[in-house]
Amino acid sequence: MNRRTFLKLSALTGTLVGGKRIIGPFDTYAGLSPQQKTENAPEEKWISTSCLNCSARCAIRVRVLNGKAVKITGNPLSSVADGKICPRGHLGLQVLYDPGRIRSPLRRTNKEKGRAIDPEWTRLSWEEAIEEVTHRLKTLRDKAQPHKLLLFAGLNTMSSEDLISRFANAFGTPNLIFGNGLDGETEKSGRWMADGHYRSTAYDLDHTNYVLAFGAQMLESSNPSSRFLRKWGKLRREKSNRTKIVVISPRYSVTAAKADEWIPIRPGTDAALAMAIAHVILSDKLHDSNFISHWTTGFDLYKNLILHQYSPSVVSAVTGIPPETIQRIAREFAQTQPAIALGGKESLNWPEGSYTSYAIFCLNALAGSIDGPGGVIYQEHPKYQEMPLLVEDDIARKGKAQPCLDLRGTTQFPAAQVVTNQIPESLLADTPYAIELAIGFNSNFNMFAPGSERWDQALRKIPYSVHISPFISEMALYADLLLPSTTFLEEWGYDHSPAGAGLAEMRLKQPVVNPLGETRAISNILFHLSKNLKAVAPSFANLGDGPEGFVKFRTAPLMPWKEFLRKGVWTGPNYQYKKYQRIFNTPSKKFEFTSGNLRSLMAKKGKRDEEVNLLPQYREANFLGKKDQFPFVLIPYQPLMVIENGSQNYPWAQEIFLPMHGRGWETPIEINREVGERMGFKNGQMIWVESPFEKIKGRVKLSDGIHPEGVAIPSGQGHYAYGKWQQGIGVNPHEIVGVDYDRLSGQAAFFNTRVRIYKA
Repeated sequence: MNRRTFLKLSALTGTLVGGKRIIGPFDTYAGLSPQQKTENAPEEKWISTSCLNCSARCAIRVRVLNGKAVKITGNPLSSVADGKICPRGHLGLQVLYDPGRIRSPLRRTNKEKGRAIDPEWTRLSWEEAIEEVTHRLKTLRDKAQPHKLLLFAGLNTMSSEDLISRFANAFGTPNLIFGNGLDGETEKSGRWMADGHYRSTAYDLDHTNYVLAFGAQMLESSNPSSRFLRKWGKLRREKSNRTKIVVISPRYSVTAAKADEWIPIRPGTDAALAMAIAHVILSDKLHDSNFISHWTTGFDLYKNLILHQYSPSVVSAVTGIPPETIQRIAREFAQTQPAIALGGKESLNWPEGSYTSYAIFCLNALAGSIDGPGGVIYQEHPKYQEMPLLVEDDIARKGKAQPCLDLRGTTQFPAAQVVTNQIPESLLADTPYAIELAIGFNSNFNMFAPGSERWDQALRKIPYSVHISPFISEMALYADLLLPSTTFLEEWGYDHSPAGAGLAEMRLKQPVVNPLGETRAISNILFHLSKNLKAVAPSFANLGDGPEGFVKFRTAPLMPWKEFLRKGVWTGPNYQYKKYQRIFNTPSKKFEFTSGNLRSLMAKKGKRDEEVNLLPQYREANFLGKKDQFPFVLIPYQPLMVIENGSQNYPWAQEIFLPMHGRGWETPIEINREVGERMGFKNGQMIWVESPFEKIKGRVKLSDGIHPEGVAIPSGQGHYAYGKWQQGIGVNPHEIVGVDYDRLSGQAAFFNTRVRIYKA
């Protein structure tokens, strides 16, 4: 909206308000009797449920008029974000009423598969569709080959995830692949080396006074996003002593713009900076000696490494940050208590990202910011009703004993819990075996994974594929059978809080409107399939016999059902700090600067201590592409308005896609202004960005807010399937990202690809 339009609308609003004062209030029911007004009044309800436009799964309330959802707000009973929601939450209405949604099962009639190939879908009944899937599942079981079933799980409710996992286990396949390996596994593995918890980290943002954010875009892509957005306001506006926030990133992001200080760092050197900050803290004796002496182990080895190898002067040459800046922020961090250091995708999703995460996490221990007010806290979860023991036969046990396609837990990815982006290589090589059937649940990995062309090739190779989703995503284009699932506003489920507030919180999902068309909830489909499969049915017995019954069964110990339906939120007791005697899940039962968990794991793999790096470290990044040929580093960042359900077909999200640029509906390519002018570029000019693997084209944006070595491109656009509000808009930077991993966690590397740029 430009200034002229704004003034026109303001004048019109003033006229209407003034007119209302002159002619009296507008009355929709003017001339009707009181009885007629009552009879004609709309039926209004406020229904409590929870969002699913990102993994935060915030508690929400939905206003429903005459059976139509018309407004979404936060649920004030939720403590994670003080009852607030982020802009993604409001988009639930456009997700629900997206005109392109699949309304009935569809069968592919064109056997050829590819991006520009029409699948030639034809409708079929649910009975036919379920019979087809059941037949193919039974065939695998009859051949004693349940491991040849591959399941893809994207963003789903936690109740659906529980049922998907149970189905996989009862059927007998080890190949359940979640999308976590494309997101935050390095953060988890780095933390696991330190305190033994392989999970995302929670922070007590209400009480912290200093934040060092390493590549953590707290106002864009850090989850839970609603919590970071809400607490940012508290940290900056609602405290008597305003929290200082320092953002360390090659890119001047929304977060950096709103912070106290932005420190542009050379891409891939965050671990070195974290170690240099530790050097200053230790040299100046600013560490929390009481916590270090009582609740840590391996400190002397860590201290010796830090003091001998990571002085600010040495690290300055690596990071491009002046030594005096490193010294200043280190002293501020140590002396402005409580303080937290947190790492985000741009610093962690690299090869060796686990060690970067470890290095950053150790700063919290040096400051004594472990399980204390204003520091790292330990997320608690609801105690659901335990599910009955899994019933599995010999075929299932033998199937699950087969190696998993993603090679998790092998010497290649020793600590990994999932290696999402390994799947295409395994499928293309039929290693360790060939897959015969794949089922996807709201997944769209070939859109968001590096090296997307590999995914396209691999999906074409699967003999038969089923996809369950509300829409025809890029991954669904390769399916032989599409089953239309409900959106989160049409289904039953439960979700609990991701790492955030610390205290346990569980949210109900309940339908606010009737399902559109013939859509069915994923949990409903799983219950139906389980009844048709003799081997799976016993494991789904006594679970409530359906989606609503399953939610009732699992949440029964927490809150009476009618109360839960009304409130939509159950919250546990207040968080208790300093649980040191029971929170550390390490061999020493302490925080470990020298990782006992890693030592134990690698010993099982036949590795000796001298063969394993047990301490935090910095290693020069392994870049894909030679610097003399590809002089820039690609930075594919995630804006807040990237909707994580796999679709971007929402006008509201597109319109405010890039607030820093004041634009939407496109993908600007941001480069340093001086670099661009030296190369003869002008703002808005079309340029190519080419990696050693592929190239894309877009409009250049010259900016003072990008490191001279970087090229920043937002992700989320470049869809080639489904929907007029996303298809053919912008480009997808992941198409030119090379395939690499953090070898410890299996996390896909997104930021170590080199590129060159030139005029189109």
